[in-house]
Amino acid sequence: MADLPEVGINPGKPTRKRVKVDPITLRVLGGAFDAIAQEMAGVLFRMSYSSIIRESEDLGAGLFDADGRELCESESTPMHIGSLPWYIRGFLHRIDKSDLKEDDVIIHNHPYLGASHTPDIAVAVPIIWKGELLGFAAVTAHVLDVGGSYPGINADAFDMYAESKIYNGLKWYEEGVLNEDLDRMVFDNVRTETMNRGDMEAMKAACILGRDRFYRLLEKYGADTCMSAAYDWMDYSEKRLRDEIKKLPDGVYTSPTAWLDDDGRNRDVRLRVETKVIVKGDHVTIDLTGSNAEVPTGYNVPFEGSLLVAAYFAIRTILLDQDRLDEPVPQNDGIFRCVDVIAPKGTIFNPNFPRACFSRFNQCQRVVDNTIVALSKVVPDLVTAGNSAAIHFCSYAGFIPEKGEYWLYLEVNEGSYGGRKGRDGMDSVDCLMANTRNNPIEELDMRFPMRTERYELRDEPAAPGQWRGGVGIVRVNRFLEPGAYSCEGDRHRDPPRGIFGGYDGLPAMVRHHQGRSFTEIPAKVTGLMCEAGDAIELIEPNGGGYGNPLKRDPKLVVEDILDDFTTIELARDAYGVVVDPKTLAVDQAKTKRLRAQLQKKRGRNFQGELLSLVKLPHRMAVSPHTGKAVAAKR
Repeated sequence: MADLPEVGINPGKPTRKRVKVDPITLRVLGGAFDAIAQEMAGVLFRMSYSSIIRESEDLGAGLFDADGRELCESESTPMHIGSLPWYIRGFLHRIDKSDLKEDDVIIHNHPYLGASHTPDIAVAVPIIWKGELLGFAAVTAHVLDVGGSYPGINADAFDMYAESKIYNGLKWYEEGVLNEDLDRMVFDNVRTETMNRGDMEAMKAACILGRDRFYRLLEKYGADTCMSAAYDWMDYSEKRLRDEIKKLPDGVYTSPTAWLDDDGRNRDVRLRVETKVIVKGDHVTIDLTGSNAEVPTGYNVPFEGSLLVAAYFAIRTILLDQDRLDEPVPQNDGIFRCVDVIAPKGTIFNPNFPRACFSRFNQCQRVVDNTIVALSKVVPDLVTAGNSAAIHFCSYAGFIPEKGEYWLYLEVNEGSYGGRKGRDGMDSVDCLMANTRNNPIEELDMRFPMRTERYELRDEPAAPGQWRGGVGIVRVNRFLEPGAYSCEGDRHRDPPRGIFGGYDGLPAMVRHHQGRSFTEIPAKVTGLMCEAGDAIELIEPNGGGYGNPLKRDPKLVVEDILDDFTTIELARDAYGVVVDPKTLAVDQAKTKRLRAQLQKKRGRNFQGELLSLVKLPHRMAVSPHTGKAVAAKR
């Protein structure tokens, strides 16, 4: 496609004529915009068929102006917050605004024209008022199957065409009339027709509801007032974020090199992620120059719909934390104006068409995590230590002969946060840009020929720190019938980083159980065939520790022993706390002496590696500091 437009260009401030909106009306309309976005999301996840939307809430929803500027968006998966503007700008490359009609329904998933990745299909309806195109009501959600070479997840796709069917600004409905030929083409080319159709009908319903709710506002307040209020809120959000950015010292802040495991095909060839955060005045630029070249698999990142969103999220989550501000800052286009991204063409973060880019999530998570680590130098009170910053997004699939369809189950497995000032890291949570809800094990039991036999916090201890890191999960899913397993995962070799003297966390691992034996398998797997009785065991990362563990209150260390977050041995070796193994009483005198000795030995720049102190089941990892293999004690 030689006519692909230049990527990443924000349209800037709107040119539509504006009127003055009084503060009361502005506040009322701001609340109404937010309510519409949340109601759209509610309709979508309540009406959807598949659990990835209905339970995990892997979706985004909102209102947008005629150029794709975001008026409001739902509080759902952060990965989608900020992607929909690029979908809209993408399909407007194909559809002229003058060709849009009332009751049109547009579908789009082109990863080089704004989509976050091909399984995240967007549905949009135009908002046309008195003959003027004011904007769009739009949603996006992850559908179960998109017709690629493998069911569900395809991390090893050859190119964009192998990973999915491509919908480039197509009118599913035109003036309210179903395009039957397109409808058949869409649903004849997926393995899960019933689920996909139910999900996309729910997406359409959410869009229509959002449009109709906005029509009510237009009827009451008029287009000039509604649109002016929306643009005023954008300006307000922009000002609030710029005010926070201005509090940062100008400079270039660099994160240590991060390493992704591999591309899903070339095993043991790690992928480099370099991150610089450039602060200048009231603007931030995230520069990924030096990151790995694009790869021949689906492990590349769409620039607009995924990478830019990661950058927006990283800055927003650090500087606009609702817990520290006097009031929440509305989510809208104003946020996006304050952040730019540099990613050279031909790298994993800005691939050349038609490279596949199905599996982009873990790369984006690492960009966010790196940004947090980089800014820890100037805002230590506002950041966490290294987070799991990786997901094992798994698909389990099999064929149902009597229905002529596949059963397909998608699952996002929870990791953990690193510690932060004053608080330990959160356990068993989908962190950063994922932030999806967990799938209850009952979902698997009731609907699929599988069982979850174990679902709990992993056995290994939390990363020591003045505030310890969080603990990831271990989950064991067993096939009751033959099926296939695929996964886009990472962080099997590069553990979450501790900061300010905290210990690094623990990496992930996945094991394939067959009878009484098991095999450790890579993070990225495409189409692993499993027999009835086989099980997949997923062990998610532990987050990094924050601050010097020798400063942790000994009482908290004892509580960690009682809660199995640490051991008596680790209390002594990492925290310098001497605990009687029978009474669990702290020997204060010995603790004081030991801490003094350890502090002298460690020095000011100590960085602990938990891997060297704990027993892990059957694995070898790589030190993030030296790049050398670290054999864990057994």
